[in-house]
Amino acid sequence: MANGKFPVSLPNELKERLEKMSKETGMTQSNLIRMATHSLIVNYETKGGIIFADLLNPEHKTK
Repeated sequence: MANGKFPVSLPNELKERLEKMSKETGMTQSNLIRMATHSLIVNYETKGGIIFADLLNPEHKTK
């Protein structure tokens, strides 16, 4: 299976948090993004669009 590259732009704060997570876990940023994307897709396929309700909730953004 061929791997596709996909450029992603992240806000600076999110990029910094990803870098911190990468250092703490010893996992590459690419692997963390790949795992998160896989989880998002499986969750969407299982539960549908309702999964975005929590992410779009304004209270979620302040935590």
